[in-house]
Amino acid sequence: MTSQSTTRTSSASTDWMDRENERDRMFRPDAPRVSPDRNIHLMKLRREHMGRRLEALRASGRVPRIALYARTVNGQSPDRSLAAAREFAERMEWQVGRAQTFTDCLSLTAPEDRYGWLQIKQQVKSGFIDGVVAVTRVTVSPQLDGYETELNWFATHGGFVALVHAENVVTQ
Repeated sequence: MTSQSTTRTSSASTDWMDRENERDRMFRPDAPRVSPDRNIHLMKLRREHMGRRLEALRASGRVPRIALYARTVNGQSPDRSLAAAREFAERMEWQVGRAQTFTDCLSLTAPEDRYGWLQIKQQVKSGFIDGVVAVTRVTVSPQLDGYETELNWFATHGGFVALVHAENVVTQ
């Protein structure tokens, strides 16, 4: 298992490749193309949003205030997931409030149906917290489109989503 890194790669190293790929598409339109992995795209989007928000918080001298989020299975408490999220937040030196742990039942797949998730979003919107830590992407939304919608909502409302295991990591 690999946990996510918050280091950002240099955009200069990818610029030449993007330009070369664009020229290749222009001059060789019939060449077969490999479509990019959507999880990788979403991981980059999440990290960009998180990086911008963390940079703004650092510039203002604030420690990020976050909530922990996990899903329950068959009514059992998600102690291990919450512990992993808390450990990640502590490693990042983020502040977790006493009443900032939220859970929802795994059977509720749509984010808008989950009371705990809606509470987190309300706290972000109200400015009480800056972000949320979950263990995996599937915890936020099992569907890629739904996950992207949630990432964009957090970015629009000045929040971020952090994951213990990045989108491209398969946990066992």
